[in-house]
Amino acid sequence: MDNPAVICAIVFIAVLVLLTTGIWIAAAIALVGIILLAFVVGGGKISMVGMLQFNMLNNFTFTCIPLFIFMGEMILHGQLGDKLYRGASALVGFLPGGLLHTNIVSCAFFAAVSGTSMATAATIGMVAIPEMEKRGYDRKLVLGSLAAGGTLGILIPPSAAMIVYGMFVGESIGRLFIGGVFPGLVLAGLFMTYIGVMSLMRPQLVPSRGKISLRAMLLSVTDIWPFLVLIFLVLGTIYLGLATPTEAAAMGSVTSILFCAIYRRLNWQVLKAATLAAVQITCWLMFIMIGAYVLAMGLSFLRVPMNLAKWVTAVEIGRVYIFIMVCFLYIVLGCFMDGTSMLLLTITVVYPVMMSLGFDSVWLGIILVILQEMGQITPPVGVNLFVIHGISGKKYFRDIVMGSIPFFILMNVMVVILYIFPDLVLWLPGQMIQKF
Repeated sequence: MDNPAVICAIVFIAVLVLLTTGIWIAAAIALVGIILLAFVVGGGKISMVGMLQFNMLNNFTFTCIPLFIFMGEMILHGQLGDKLYRGASALVGFLPGGLLHTNIVSCAFFAAVSGTSMATAATIGMVAIPEMEKRGYDRKLVLGSLAAGGTLGILIPPSAAMIVYGMFVGESIGRLFIGGVFPGLVLAGLFMTYIGVMSLMRPQLVPSRGKISLRAMLLSVTDIWPFLVLIFLVLGTIYLGLATPTEAAAMGSVTSILFCAIYRRLNWQVLKAATLAAVQITCWLMFIMIGAYVLAMGLSFLRVPMNLAKWVTAVEIGRVYIFIMVCFLYIVLGCFMDGTSMLLLTITVVYPVMMSLGFDSVWLGIILVILQEMGQITPPVGVNLFVIHGISGKKYFRDIVMGSIPFFILMNVMVVILYIFPDLVLWLPGQMIQKF
């Protein structure tokens, strides 16, 4: 079987069939990889699986994953989100859209100290939903803005998704983090622009908004300063070349504990919950990555990625059409799989194809993160939809989905913008490299 496209199709279908049985995604991917190695590749290559697992996990860079997750979980379980929300309200609550803008700004701030979107959506949602229900804001806009705003958690660095991508393809984690800054801010700006336009067109959706108060803006610093410190410790030190991502994660984790202690939110329950969440999420990621590496090794021995890249470059298809097909693939998969599983299942084949077409590795990583974001707000497996659904008392699921649709469209617009203007991703990492 020499056709790489046929092999890819068979592997993909095999994984999907296994998933219908209820098996873990990590086990499904690994099982298909083991079958490839044992029965298709042959030659005793199956004996390399144990060594592969050890070599993959014996990597110092992976240390930053649990540390970044722990940092965000400490802020979540320490219930510091209410201070962030109050500070953000003073900064943007006077804009057309009122507290809806606060949802997005708060999510953007929290995303900069958390590696996951679920923690971002949960932290801000728990504070925002009661406030906005009390004031009579449109339910769809409220819930949709929180579900979509939560997705900024994996685009604005630090991001577990970027770490996984960078480790799998061998790209610099620091460059990926810095490359996500401008796209994250632009996407947050698109969300806020939509909210502002809708509020002006249909004022009944937003019953009230705050007044401009310079004093309140100045006082808001007392609420958001811990997040500003954490942002500098993570992004500032990486950009300035003062720390590696792992060192920045360690500083951020220790500082998050200190802030919980300063605000008298530190206790055994908070520390235990944050630690367990970090361990659980990290183990889940590691299992999926092991399965993906086993599958990648099987496909590599069959030379599938290399042959598929050669085939794509040989046929006269414009790279824009290949890019569109890749985007469509991830949007469809995002409806049925979580973002990390979707990425690791496909990246072995997608990455060499995209590199052969001349796309930049950092740029591609940011694009794939945005495509993962879309999957988090698309049913039936959109995790952010279920997070907001749970916070809202397990009500209004239809309103959450409908309210997320405009933001899903804006994410597609963001992908188009980055395709036309790739320097939005590449300029800042380029400046970082020039300094050192």
